[in-house]
Order: sequence, then C-alpha cells, then structure tokens
Amino acid sequence: MTKLVLRLERLDDDDATDVAPECDAPPERALHVVDLGDHERAPVASTPLARWIATVAAAHDPCLVLDPEAQVLSMSVSAAELLGCTEGVIGRRLLDVVDVIDFDTGRPSPDYAHRIAPIGVLNTGTGLMRSLMRIRQSDGVSVTVDAAAAPIHDATGTTVGSFTFFAPVRG
Repeated sequence: MTKLVLRLERLDDDDATDVAPECDAPPERALHVVDLGDHERAPVASTPLARWIATVAAAHDPCLVLDPEAQVLSMSVSAAELLGCTEGVIGRRLLDVVDVIDFDTGRPSPDYAHRIAPIGVLNTGTGLMRSLMRIRQSDGVSVTVDAAAAPIHDATGTTVGSFTFFAPVRG
C-alpha cells in the first residue's frame, strides 16, 4: 500500500529562511503542503489526493477526505464539530470515529453504515453519492447530516480516496 506523507514547506519566494514551518503560521509565511510520496520537492501539492487533503485541512465548511480503506486523511474543524469527533481522527477508519446510529431505533452501527456516502462512493469509484446520516455526537446529542461525496482519482483513473461535504439537516 502506498503511504501518503505530507509536510508543510515554505514557498521559494518566502524570505524567512531561518524559521521552521508551523501549522499555525501567519498567512505571510507562505506555507504549502508537499506530497513527499513523489520523491521530489514539488512547488505545490503534487497529487490530486494531496491537493484535496490540503484543501480540506484549511476549509471552513464541514468536509473530509478518506483513503480507499475509509481511513480519515483530512477533516475540517467544522466537520469534526458537526460529526461529534474528538481528537485523534486522522489515520483512523471513519466508522471508528463517527457514531452512526439507526434512524428508526437509535442503535449504534446500523447494518447500512458501510454504505453511507463517504464510504459507499469508494466502492463505486464513479459519480457522486448522497446520503442522510444520523450521528450521535460526543455529548450524546443526535444530529441528521446530509453527506455529498465524490471519488478522488489518480492520473490512471484509480480511486485513491473520497471527498465529502456535510450539511446539518434542520427542521
């Protein structure tokens, strides 16, 4: 299995050469994500998956990226809040960090959980997929979430992950 390794680096035009890059660096620091799996330093995130990971990490909207095994590669802060996730979600399977509950019974881990949009689209590898999900947040509150997912493909057309936007269902 290919492992995606990312790090933040300064852009070539950044004048601050003696300071190590940090995740909470001010915008003028000109940091970007580099995919080290290409074995060369790229001027920008160099694979579709790496670009989506970087985009989601900086997003204000609730969204996430999964790998082909449904492990979380990136999750926006607002998605973590909406889905009731706590710390330590990156690298873990989505169904291990999000408590999907049955719409009718309220019981955890319904038999259809593996077909929710973020995971189901990994199996089809084509098109878009939407689903409603009932989630039990870490404080015990249940919320209904609309999930819209799409597969992420590499240059050969192989599905290398999924990208999902979430929206709370109100009413």
